[in-house]
Amino acid sequence: MTTALDGRLGGATPCRVGRGRAPGRGFSLIEVLMAMVLLLVVIAGLLPLFSRSVIENLEGKESTVSTNFARSELETNKQLTFNNWELDIAVGDDERITDSEFTQVSPDQIGDERWVPAAAPGELVPWTKSTRVRQLGLNGVADTDLDGVIDQIIGLEDDDFDGEFDNFLVGGTTPNAIHLKEVQVQIQGAKQWSESGAAAQSTMRSIKAF
Repeated sequence: MTTALDGRLGGATPCRVGRGRAPGRGFSLIEVLMAMVLLLVVIAGLLPLFSRSVIENLEGKESTVSTNFARSELETNKQLTFNNWELDIAVGDDERITDSEFTQVSPDQIGDERWVPAAAPGELVPWTKSTRVRQLGLNGVADTDLDGVIDQIIGLEDDDFDGEFDNFLVGGTTPNAIHLKEVQVQIQGAKQWSESGAAAQSTMRSIKAF
């Protein structure tokens, strides 16, 4: 027997609403807290990467600055004549070392930076520079195995294979015997950006021929 309600519905069976989230229902407090915890875990994992990236950028900048300082000093020495007094070595010494400091009155002030022999009290010293001059002579060449090929330039030996010549001439040597001057510039930074890393340092050398 069909009821009046069944007639209005056309005999169709009423559908049931599921137990899912009702339209317009927001997130519960527990769900929000769980999402926040997950977000914090992700951020905590990324923070060391960001901090390390910042430190590496600063270290890279310092390395570039130190390299530019060293290159600039070498270029300045290249403009000097071979017998310029700034490249002279005192009698009896085997090298000339000139130390200087890059000073700043304030880290926030631009334009007061300069290289001086020694900083004044209260001035900042972010960089130090050491310039070393040594001199060499070319006495001749040698063909020890008699194969027609020069094996050795006498006067430019590196007996201990440390990458540096061994027989530098002392100051006071007859000028005619001095044919080359080696200029080495070392720039040392004072700022160490991380506990595991060292302060920026650059070392460059050039050979000046007579």
